[in-house]
Amino acid sequence: MSSVLGICNLHDCPRLGRLTAKRSIGSVTFLGRYGLMDFTLSNFSNSGIDRVAILVDKYSNSIRTHVSSGKAWITNTRTGFQKVLYNEKQFSSPKFNTDINNILSNKLIVDDIDSDYVIIAAPFFLASMDFRPLLEKHIESGKEISLVYKHVDADRGEYENTDALTIENGLVKSGFIFDGKKEADISLEVFILNRKAFDEVVALSRTVSSIFGFRRMIRYIGENNIKEINAIQFDGDIVPILTFKSYVKYSFELLDHTKRRKLFVPGWPVYTISHNTPPALYGEEAEVKNSFIANGSKIYGTVKNSVLSRDVVVEKGAVVENCVLFTNTRIGAGVHVSNVVTDKQAKIVNSEVVKGEKDDMMFVDFGEII
Repeated sequence: MSSVLGICNLHDCPRLGRLTAKRSIGSVTFLGRYGLMDFTLSNFSNSGIDRVAILVDKYSNSIRTHVSSGKAWITNTRTGFQKVLYNEKQFSSPKFNTDINNILSNKLIVDDIDSDYVIIAAPFFLASMDFRPLLEKHIESGKEISLVYKHVDADRGEYENTDALTIENGLVKSGFIFDGKKEADISLEVFILNRKAFDEVVALSRTVSSIFGFRRMIRYIGENNIKEINAIQFDGDIVPILTFKSYVKYSFELLDHTKRRKLFVPGWPVYTISHNTPPALYGEEAEVKNSFIANGSKIYGTVKNSVLSRDVVVEKGAVVENCVLFTNTRIGAGVHVSNVVTDKQAKIVNSEVVKGEKDDMMFVDFGEII
């Protein structure tokens, strides 16, 4: 494969309500084991791309803690690397804290990474995406910039407020905000650029707008016929995590093995940081059905249709139904919880019943006690 710099772009991402109030979307726990950005990083790794930059917009500590040394995703630790970049100068100026300004503030680091191509990918469209055939299509097109998209129909309302594209003769002509009411070609926020074009887009942004990021600059370039933007269709399955509601929806949908196999494709592993914790422990009276239980958890009660992260404790006589419980959550003896999402270190121990609604999940914040 040609020399490629992979960029996991955590700028210009949707917010997931209180899940992203204190952390980057990239480090939000998914299915009890992964961070959302793990899918993008694993796609880079599985595609043979092991020189990666992670552009962080805020909460850089949550990203550094999650990725650690980055070795989980780097196949060649002698030549590969994973760099976490953030724009310290403009952290407190959201309008100016863009991915392009991040790159400019780390220009010496980025310029030192030699590559023929640059692939920029967002963390909120989860997929098993092989970048190798996409890069081949980009090269075959003869264009300097390509954008990867997916065709969706009107029933996929979860794509609302994403960028829908006007595509003519294989070229992106313009974009608009998708309203979910008709079929559309949705940008997956994956951009493939020749390295020279990447550098030119960054330089051009200084003459256009200091608050434009890559997403807006690519649209500007296409709409103003500065360069032709090649459109590449992706036919695989996509899990869009664009809102708190979609996060909850897919947490439960992927309990279904058939649906899960469309995201977790055989031979295409999703890597993450492993923790030195023991396997989950199940007591004699434990009952678990249709659930993900992460390592280190201790289950003495009943868990149904739920996702439990590491070191969750469900005490004797407790019932957990239709819940997503983050690391170190404790459910007390005899407590019944349903339709609840807990952040880390939450404790539900002093209430007999804690219940949300199926379409309006109750959220228990970090460290709260109920």
